[in-house]
Amino acid sequence: MHKPYQPVPRFYLERLTIAALCNETMNLHWQDEVTDMHYIAQLLPVDTTEENATEYLIAHNEQGETLKIRLDLIHNFPTPVK
Repeated sequence: MHKPYQPVPRFYLERLTIAALCNETMNLHWQDEVTDMHYIAQLLPVDTTEENATEYLIAHNEQGETLKIRLDLIHNFPTPVK
């Protein structure tokens, strides 16, 4: 069983939105919600979505496949710069 969703800081959503608008790829490390497998890949963020009070990143990988990644399972978000 997977742990409950933990809301992420709002700057995560802002950063992903900027990346999607600018067609910026991101090298992300995440854990699969179902299998618990860890992945590291270059992704192109497309959008964020919310389902059942859980936020997800919609992204394309280098092969053009669409991925849906639970935001709290992304392990390497950059910290905000002030």
